[in-house]
Amino acid sequence: MKPFKMSVIVFLTICTVIFLMSACGKEEDEQKVKHSEVTSQLNPVLSIQQRNDGIEVLAVLENHSNHTVTLSFNSSKMFDVSIVNSSSNEVFRHSKGKNYEAKQEDVHIKAGASHIWKTKWKHSAATRKAGIYKVNATFLPNEISPGSLKTENLTVKETFTLQGGTGEQRNNSFRNIHFLGKDGTYKVSGEARVFEASFSYSVTDGHNIFIERNEQTAEGAPAWAPFSFEINIPEEDLPINGTLMLELFYYSPKNGDKSDTLAVPLQSFK
Repeated sequence: MKPFKMSVIVFLTICTVIFLMSACGKEEDEQKVKHSEVTSQLNPVLSIQQRNDGIEVLAVLENHSNHTVTLSFNSSKMFDVSIVNSSSNEVFRHSKGKNYEAKQEDVHIKAGASHIWKTKWKHSAATRKAGIYKVNATFLPNEISPGSLKTENLTVKETFTLQGGTGEQRNNSFRNIHFLGKDGTYKVSGEARVFEASFSYSVTDGHNIFIERNEQTAEGAPAWAPFSFEINIPEEDLPINGTLMLELFYYSPKNGDKSDTLAVPLQSFK
């Protein structure tokens, strides 16, 4: 075979190999992108509803992709939900006290559909404590197909305001709470039984803290002592949609944590 002809054949062979490798690589990249697009469109959502007998939480995974997504679990524990109060104390955990079975189970979520898991923090109207609470839900698959767990955000957080029940305006440190006013201007009075006659208060809507200040009473614990103060929040800072909550508390001399928080709803805005 002549050298020129041989060179042409070798050149064409190399070009063919490069073309095939490029095509395979492109197809592989497209597949990766496709899988990434599928899994990145799993959207976690929380729905929180206050009932007479407690707080119902719906933990939802929405499939916004154009493909069915399969979540594989190696345990009957498919999700968990925790609720903490404004003092960062956990008041509810779905998995607490439950026994879970080790088993393989798949959940298929069709394109445009969703899957719902439910739980409930049970309490009566008389015992519930008003305040701002934070809910955290985590979904616990060990595998997702198509795609990878690394591309997923399988946690979601929400904040909700819980209105108090009967006889709510007191605890071990605060009692006889009264307030007057609206639209950012309020006068608050009551009685406190606190260490060294010192306590604090904040006003929040669950997302923003508008005020946090310290107050003094005339006498410290174990005596109950009266207090009063005024709250002024500029109208332009008030929430468009939400509830202003007054939280009375003191910082523990032992560890500096918020203690004995009493939450009082001041005003709802809609």
